[in-house]
Amino acid sequence: MNGTNEITREHVQHLVRQNHSLGDRVEALKQRLSSAMATTKSAMSAAGERLTRPGNGEHAIRTLEVNGAAFMGGLVQGKAGPDGAHLLGIPLEAWAGGALEVLAYFNVGGDKLSEHAFNLGDGFLASWSSSMGFQVGSNWRSSGELFGHKDRPALAAASGPSGNGSAVKGEISPQQMAQIVARVRGAAAMHGMGPHG
Repeated sequence: MNGTNEITREHVQHLVRQNHSLGDRVEALKQRLSSAMATTKSAMSAAGERLTRPGNGEHAIRTLEVNGAAFMGGLVQGKAGPDGAHLLGIPLEAWAGGALEVLAYFNVGGDKLSEHAFNLGDGFLASWSSSMGFQVGSNWRSSGELFGHKDRPALAAASGPSGNGSAVKGEISPQQMAQIVARVRGAAAMHGMGPHG
């Protein structure tokens, strides 16, 4: 029996040591968890203060209005197709943006309404600028020159076909070729570069 008691006593002592060790680990874990919770609470409090600062709500509204108007401008142009929606040769989103900016500048409707008009105008103008930038980049890619060639720079090409005829797409018909030759001859004559100039 003595041997059994010794094994049991040693076993109990081992379990007691393990329990103390486990208790120490649990206590250390509690301290780390408490520290992490305090850090998280502090960070959440700081984030909450930042979110509720004066001006943040207005900034969020501005962001939504500018991006919403830019989306609407792109939506209208996308629905209109490759040639876009224009009035007097100017894209509709440029008209909308310019008109809203003018209304806001002259404070039509008061300060609060003008602020929203500025935001929406900025969005429509951003949509137009983005579309122009895309077209210039596309022309740059196809021509290899940022500003295109002498007679039709990329920035001018970005505004679409010139007023003296439609753009040529696909294969060129004999009639389109005759129009191209006539335009080249006309441009050469304007610059004194005709066959005898």
